[in-house]
Amino acid sequence: MWPPLPLGVYLRRSAPIPPFPLGSPGCWLVRKARQALFLGIETLGLRADDEILMPAFHHGSEVEAVQQNGLTCRFYDVGPTLQPDAGQLDALVGPGTRALYLTHYLGFPQDAPGWLRWCRQRGLLLVEDAAQAWLASVQDQPVGSFGDLAIFSFYKAVGVPEGGALVTRPPVTVRLDGQPAGTLGFVRKLASRHEAWLTSRSALLTSLRSRSARPWRPSATSIRLGDVDAAVPRIIPYILPRLLQPDPAEQRRGNYRVLLDALGDQVLPSLASLPEGASPYFFPIQTSNKAELLARLDEHGIDAVNFWAVPHPSLPRVGFPSAKELRRSIVGVPVHQELRPQDLERIITAARRKAGPPRTRRQKPS
Repeated sequence: MWPPLPLGVYLRRSAPIPPFPLGSPGCWLVRKARQALFLGIETLGLRADDEILMPAFHHGSEVEAVQQNGLTCRFYDVGPTLQPDAGQLDALVGPGTRALYLTHYLGFPQDAPGWLRWCRQRGLLLVEDAAQAWLASVQDQPVGSFGDLAIFSFYKAVGVPEGGALVTRPPVTVRLDGQPAGTLGFVRKLASRHEAWLTSRSALLTSLRSRSARPWRPSATSIRLGDVDAAVPRIIPYILPRLLQPDPAEQRRGNYRVLLDALGDQVLPSLASLPEGASPYFFPIQTSNKAELLARLDEHGIDAVNFWAVPHPSLPRVGFPSAKELRRSIVGVPVHQELRPQDLERIITAARRKAGPPRTRRQKPS
């Protein structure tokens, strides 16, 4: 699902101008986006029992980071468009509400400028979750550059094994004095990313790896914060700028369009055209038989993801129909920049054999 790491990355030239938020005032590198969120909340001046408007369609780790800081989540549904509804949010805003949590799902930019205005009119803070949307933009401005706090996840966009960022506005002094956690574990992750690149270049190695590897599936443990005080390994800022030429976002958009041309009738209408500035995280296939599709993709050696199938346990069981439907039906397949034409064709071949009728029809690009 995530891009592998080419062996020659260490000899590449760095990008002349690092993309936001690298090098920006108030940017702090961390191991994971959930760590960034946990550390960043206190810089906003939020206190225990303050309320934050949180999407019901979530990974779970972001909810955990918020609740570990003592905040109360007021959940909202996102609807089939994956966008918040202003009317629903207004009904949730109460005297204790302090912030809106806005997720840029799948690298598709939300209307961050519009939601920033909405927040300011109500005296709220804006938190941008750009963990799936690094390198995306909206109105020619980087995603994550609008909110009072933004979090990023680099390893979802390029081949580093871990790494993320916290951005606060105005810049706040944050001390991250921890030591890198589990040096041996990190070396294994780095080697695994290189191994994935090597095996992807050989049909035989790919076959052997797919037979021995167990596909990752979400579970209740996926939301754990881990060691929030651990510092990012020093090699990460060295590798990052060497993975940005050619532009990964443009390559991902191209791969998304290839899959969309072939599988467009299996995609939500709201995701069936690429908005300007998108940096797709993966290609979301909507299916009426998730288990069958995941099994079939596994058989073809395709690293598919059962997208956010397990919500945070604090999410009420009643309500939020759109979030429930998205959890039941979305399977993600890779679109990353290291895919070759034959890889895309293999994905198409496996995904075309639908187990049931498509839920939606492709929306014509506007």
